[in-house]
Amino acid sequence: MATRGCIFCPKSHSRLLQAQSQLTLPSNSRFSGVRLIAVPVFTGRVSPVLDNCTQLCLLEPGSIRATKNKTVKIRESSIFGRVAEFEKLRIKLIICGAVSEAFYNLLRQADIELICGITGDIDDVIDAFRNGMLEQARFRMPGFH
Repeated sequence: MATRGCIFCPKSHSRLLQAQSQLTLPSNSRFSGVRLIAVPVFTGRVSPVLDNCTQLCLLEPGSIRATKNKTVKIRESSIFGRVAEFEKLRIKLIICGAVSEAFYNLLRQADIELICGITGDIDDVIDAFRNGMLEQARFRMPGFH
């Protein structure tokens, strides 16, 4: 299984293939009981830095698109407050651009998976994730190998 290093996180890895296979749930599951997938949003694209994003697009595992285009505002500014907010939202996986090592480590301690170094339009990234095509070069941030 291939692993990818997270930009700005030399000690960390995200497991794209494993995360995709573990997160498939029946599409009839209820929103409140499901661990969600989140993509930080900035002007219709994946936010370049998770630490500073102000909105998340939430996806229910097994669904094709965002859950009714569900976008939530992030209220907390500290990484500790953000982790608590993500836990409250029941997020299991975050598909993001760059993330600081400190924030990455806090998220992993909270059992939240990350796929880092991703860029592109939100709809394109979601489609690529759902179809197992997120490893295409067009979704990689500059400097991400």
